[in-house]
Amino acid sequence: MSSRIPARWDLEVDVVAVGSGLGSITAALAAHDGGKRVVILDKAPRLGGLCAYGGGEVFVPNSRYMAKIGKQDSDEAARRYFAFLSGGFNEPGLTEKLLATYREAVEYTADQAGVRWEAVDGLDDYYYPDAPGSATGRYLAVEPFDGSQLGDWQSKTWASSPHFPPATHKEMYAWGGLANITKWDYELLGQRVAEDQRTFGPGMMGYFVKAAVVDRKIEAHVGTAVRELITDDDGRVVGVRAEKDGKDFFVRGASGVVLGVGGYDHNKKMAMMHEEAHDWNSATQPYFHGDHLVMGAEIGADTASVPTYNLAMFYGYNIPGEEHDGAPIFRSSWECGCPHAIWVNEAGERFTDESFYKDYQPRVRQWNGRTQTQDNVPPFLIFDTNYRERYPLGSFMPGMDIPEELAVKADTPRELAEKLGIDADGFEKTLARFNEGARDGRDPEFDAGHFSWSNRLAGDPSYPNPNVGVVEKPPFYGVKLSPVGVGINSHGLRTNADAQVLHVRGHAIPGLYAVGISAALLDLGNGYQSGTSNMRAITWGYVAGRHLGGR
Repeated sequence: MSSRIPARWDLEVDVVAVGSGLGSITAALAAHDGGKRVVILDKAPRLGGLCAYGGGEVFVPNSRYMAKIGKQDSDEAARRYFAFLSGGFNEPGLTEKLLATYREAVEYTADQAGVRWEAVDGLDDYYYPDAPGSATGRYLAVEPFDGSQLGDWQSKTWASSPHFPPATHKEMYAWGGLANITKWDYELLGQRVAEDQRTFGPGMMGYFVKAAVVDRKIEAHVGTAVRELITDDDGRVVGVRAEKDGKDFFVRGASGVVLGVGGYDHNKKMAMMHEEAHDWNSATQPYFHGDHLVMGAEIGADTASVPTYNLAMFYGYNIPGEEHDGAPIFRSSWECGCPHAIWVNEAGERFTDESFYKDYQPRVRQWNGRTQTQDNVPPFLIFDTNYRERYPLGSFMPGMDIPEELAVKADTPRELAEKLGIDADGFEKTLARFNEGARDGRDPEFDAGHFSWSNRLAGDPSYPNPNVGVVEKPPFYGVKLSPVGVGINSHGLRTNADAQVLHVRGHAIPGLYAVGISAALLDLGNGYQSGTSNMRAITWGYVAGRHLGGR
């Protein structure tokens, strides 16, 4: 299908970068530095993309930053760990290119774009030390970013995320992790908010946006939704049709177009189909609708996928009234990693290590072939007054009343089960069995607390087992949880080792590239490790930008 070339272009450049997350902006930087004139187009009202709502972690094994915190690593160890993560569902050629390029790409962002990375000391790989090649110290995060450096763009970038106050990883762990968020230094955090000092995803994207639109003066347009890819008679992508201020806005990209528009978290129909779920909600900004898949399909682009059950998909809840630009925003529930909290299904039974989402993802999705049901959907978060006296539920701190529409409250386990529609007999037996081990800090059934990553992120380090504590003090509370996406989707456009989008007949579509989540996760396969999404966005953005620049 060839889209008609307009009689007149509204803007003519060499490279059109669609989206303003890590992948698109890194491609824009690399293409610009290769001598190309670039424009960035984003449908959202602010720059920063999906990455500006994330934790800002970038997974970079054997980096020069690891040596600064005294950690040793090797490329071979990284290779073994990525092979473990993939589960054999990756395309080896793409994985090899990723592993051969990620360090160069990240160092480019530091040396040429001014991103101030630092290693996160004490945060282990998900599967450390069990998995081959696993290690500690591989995560990078950024030093706080001063938003005033963005000049006129300061108010047109995502300055904060509802999921993360402006702490650094080092501070977060020194203050006791997410479980002890009530003990964080809120005087310091308040000062950072007042001064627009950004950390986590907003801070990371501050550096990238500054490098693009301030330092290099790359032209950028927000509120500009790209609707269609424009091809010539030979099938080459030569530009886009966007909508700006209610009118068509035709932009020519003489060298090509890079799609880095994220995934489809806010296209509920598409998300439920591709992620094989009966419901779908999102923790992301409401600007990700699968535009890359729609526009790609119109010109014959191929779609590829990895298994759905082992990515960054969580379960969580919406606090009544909490929304983003008119759409409900959901929180992923990390409370299940705290002591005095468990998950149960409608039978009142535990079925997983709640503290480790890589364990609960496939177990939640487990299919019962005899009854044609998913017996663990929906899961219920259960906690007691021990929990409420110590830890928050979302923004509800200890001592604050929780709305009944968010959390059900009852004086006894049986009453709570009846209110939630859970089998009361099964629930009482589950609590008795769990508490027997929890008194000694053990979980004989599912070994919660085994993974040091779970201990550090959501556990309470003051407990013998940071992720386990008895659930026995009335009143009791229960929350029915829903699936919550964070923008890491199983389907994307199929690409080659140059980040070019492939046609359904196997050849590269000239002039079209896909990066970040818009490109299928075939380089990772059937596995996810926090920070790998950001790492692959930087890497493939770098690859695409250099290829567009003739390098």
